Parts: sequence; C-alpha cells; structure tokens
Amino acid sequence: MNRISRDGFLIGISALLLLAAYGCAWAQKPGGADANGVMSAKDILRQLTPPIPSRGLGRRGAVVEQAAVSLSIPFDSNSSRLQPTAAKQLHNLVIALNSDDLKPFRFEISGHTDASGNAAYNKRLSTRRAIAVKEFLVHAGVGANRIDTAGYGSERPLKPDAPLDAANRRVEIRNLGEDTAAAGQ
Repeated sequence: MNRISRDGFLIGISALLLLAAYGCAWAQKPGGADANGVMSAKDILRQLTPPIPSRGLGRRGAVVEQAAVSLSIPFDSNSSRLQPTAAKQLHNLVIALNSDDLKPFRFEISGHTDASGNAAYNKRLSTRRAIAVKEFLVHAGVGANRIDTAGYGSERPLKPDAPLDAANRRVEIRNLGEDTAAAGQ
C-alpha cells in the first residue's frame, strides 16, 4: 500500500511539473518572447543566424531571405527616447550580437511605424528610433562598424491589411551578411 501511494504521489508531482512547464511555454508570445514581449538572447541568436547554404540544391534565381527578427522595443510616445523597460530586450540583443556565432556579421537596425500621422514625420521618427537602438548597442559593446540604421516609417508594415495595428510599430534587426572588411584583417 505504501508503494502504491508513493508511486501515485510521484506520478502526481510529475504531472504537475509537466503542466507547469506547459503553462510557461503557453504563456510565451509567438517568436519566443515571454509574457512581457521580451525575446531571449537564444531565440534572437537562432533567428539571426543565417541558414546554412545548400550545395547547389536550391532553385536557380531563387531569392534567399536574410535572417531577421522583429523586436518589441518600447519608446516614449511620439519620441525616440527608449523606455526603461527596453533595457532587458536590448541586453538580450547585445548578448546575441556579441556571440561567437554572430560576431562575423553586420546588421541593419530598422525602425518601423504604423500608418497613423504624417508619412514624412513617421520616417524621420523611425530613423531616430533605429539610431537610439544602435547607440544603446554600441554603448553596451557591439561594434559600431557592424551596425547600419534605417527608418522605413510605415512603408514596410508587418500587417499590411491593418496599417494602424500596433504590431507595425517595431524595430527589426536584419543580418546583412559577413563583415568582409573585418574578415580581411
């Protein structure tokens, strides 16, 4: 009788642990972000690592997409000032960009807005936001020569069918390929 109750207890504990693990995974947002929208350094690294080139098995003339990740980086409203809560996400980005796997690559930090407001203003705002992210990364130890910036305003919405959706307001990091200048040194 003791053995049965002990086995039942262990099965119950195992089930609770599985439910807890499942619940944590379920609470994560798409793309590997946690419940607060913060993506881990490991997930950023995975998404920014370029695919291994095929040995001639690809279609001729096929477009190869660059590795990229969209991050939720909070800014003050109508401003390029990073909110204090952005630090955790940007810290994870620094860890990923300074990893051995991504060290040889250059990146574009691009700012995006939704379609509300003046298009020219949104483009300038998204450029200033991309520069603010670059400044944070450089201050934290990522080489400035590895980062380009661009502001696209509302030109490249994540959700084209919903131009005012908050998901369109984002910072995207795109792998531009190996830093050939650094590789030649």
